[in-house]
Order: sequence, then structure tokens, then C-alpha cells
Amino acid sequence: TAKHDSVFNVFQIPFPDMSFHFGVKHLKYHRIMLDDFDLHIRTQKNHHIHIDSMNVYAAGGQIRIKGDLDGSSKSKLYFNPNMSFQNVNLDKLLFKFENFGQDHLVSEQLHGKISGSLYGQIHIHPDLVPIIDDSEIHLDLEVVDGQLVNYGPMMYFADYFQDKNLKRVSFDTLVNHIDITKGRLSIPKMLINSSLGFIELSGKQDMEFNFDYYLRIPLKLATKEALGKLLNKKPAEIDPNQTDEIATLDPTKKVKFINLRMKGNPDNFKITLAKDKKKG
Repeated sequence: TAKHDSVFNVFQIPFPDMSFHFGVKHLKYHRIMLDDFDLHIRTQKNHHIHIDSMNVYAAGGQIRIKGDLDGSSKSKLYFNPNMSFQNVNLDKLLFKFENFGQDHLVSEQLHGKISGSLYGQIHIHPDLVPIIDDSEIHLDLEVVDGQLVNYGPMMYFADYFQDKNLKRVSFDTLVNHIDITKGRLSIPKMLINSSLGFIELSGKQDMEFNFDYYLRIPLKLATKEALGKLLNKKPAEIDPNQTDEIATLDPTKKVKFINLRMKGNPDNFKITLAKDKKKG
């Protein structure tokens, strides 16, 4: 916090009533390469900055932003964005934005294309870095052709997916609405058709990676492993390069599920039988 707040605060100087228009064909800012950057903004004497429109092509897709930056208090800055993005390549996005400072989610692990929208109220430092634990963010997203590669948390479920490659998990389309309020991320119930099978997931997580997730997985996936344990059968070794086919839920067929709850943090967690009572 001290590092972010020690920079020059532009909101400490007087603002004019003025309009600006910037148009740049190619713009490189640190690792970020922006194409056809077009920005219309207005400043006001009360230290408000209105982004009337910002359009840019980046990470293989298009990003549009509107919003208001309220710097009237000078020490507490808030940005109210209305953002949309279309077919943004996650490999390029996570790399160019330096993986958002998170060690557990890197471009080598998460792949796919994302579309959707983002809105809310974001508290920011003078250097414009978000203060997530004092913000409210709402995200509607769709990820297509997604894949998780060598994603550590997936290994927590090794007991339930004996014959599947947990180091390379593919999914066709992921659609959901996610809320982040005061640093707590809430995920409503969603169905994921993946190479592990069709899975229902819901839950919450905070910025310290304390999580409380609920999953529903097809009973037959767990039953095979349960029998193996009773017979003292060692799990079969899985080729780390193995790519399993994506399983899709057929709504015309009856499927029995097992309900699991995973609670804790990456270093200390428990998986128990439990059902999410919340409707999602």
C-alpha cells in the first residue's frame, strides 16, 4: 500500500474543464501491445474524469470501456467501469498483463478465449492499481475452448477422477456470473462440460485463497476409485500428455451425482460429503 500511495497523485493538482481525444494505431505500454487505440475523455474541475469511450484491440480480441473516475476526495479514488470484451485470448491477456500479480494463475496454465462484461465500483490507489478487498465487481463471462494445464488445485480431486488426466483438463464452454465484493469472490452454481466429466460447481473464495467450494460429480466417477481403494488397488499412472474427450451432460438421461464440499486453503483443506443448499 505504501508503495502504491507514494507515487505522484495527479488528483492533487487543479483540473480544467476540458475534453481530450487520443487515437493511436499501435501503442506499446510495458508488455501491453494495443492496436487501434481510440480514447475520448473529459476532465472536470471537481476532479472527475469521464471516459466517454475507449476502444482497443488487444490480446487477439476487442475491448470497450466507459466509466467515471471520481477523484474528488483526492485520497480515496473510485472508478465505476462499464467494460465489455470479445474473443480475448487468455494466453495473450494473462501474459501481457503480467498475470495480474497472481502466482497461481499463469498463462501457461489457463488457455481459451473469453467474452463478456464487467461493471461495479473499484477503489484504486493513486497509481491506478485496484484495491480489490475494498471494491465491488460484477462479471458476466463466457470462456470457450478452455483448458487448464498443470493447475495444482485440480490434483486435490485425484481420488475422484482415477482414469482422467488432471494435469490437462479441457472444457467446451463456461458461462457464469461472478461477483467480487470486499475481496470475496462468489460463484453461483454452474455446469461445466469437461474432460473430467460434467461437473456442477459453486462456492466462494477470498483474496487469501481461503475457499469453500461445492461440487456435484457423476457417481460412477467416484465409485470406480472407491472400489479400487477397498481392493488396495494402486491408481493407474496417467500420461501427462493424455488429452481426454469432453463429456457433455445429456438432459434426457438420468444421472446419479455425488455431492462434495471442499473447504480450506491450498495448504490445509478437507473434502467431505455435503450439498450446497443455496440455489444458483
